[in-house]
Amino acid sequence: MAEATTAAATAAVKAASSILPDPYIIDTLPDPALYLDRYARVTDLFGTKRDLVLASKVGNLAFWQPVRPVFAATQAVTADMTLLPLKSPTVMFLTGTVGVGVTRTLNLSTVLAYPGAAFEIRNDMSGLGSLKLAGLSVGGLLSLAFGTTQRFFFDVASGWKQFS
Repeated sequence: MAEATTAAATAAVKAASSILPDPYIIDTLPDPALYLDRYARVTDLFGTKRDLVLASKVGNLAFWQPVRPVFAATQAVTADMTLLPLKSPTVMFLTGTVGVGVTRTLNLSTVLAYPGAAFEIRNDMSGLGSLKLAGLSVGGLLSLAFGTTQRFFFDVASGWKQFS
């Protein structure tokens, strides 16, 4: 009888906790609309970080957002890439060499995007090729010159926008 009471008490505490009991990976997070204002621990935030995300809502849109949204990493670019909010570092120092006549494209994805999601991208690559960004609300491709930095923010109404 005492074991049943203890188990029930433990279950009640877990249900009332502001942090969901089990760690998740980004791809297995539950529907945020069911857990508004509660936290979940993820083990792969920005690819490698163990941290908390918060279930939030703006209007009818429910989403998970990182509690600490800035994570910087150096990333070698050897092929086209898609940057995913919650999965890709928010600050990226891009390295590598782009050969003559080669264009590398970074696509800013809206999958997992939340209001205020951001990417800051520094092009520290070299070579005679080019780096382009796709997925922006302006349409088309945006060039990111070697040695420059650009910031992008996600707006639910209009998508990814260049900030600087």
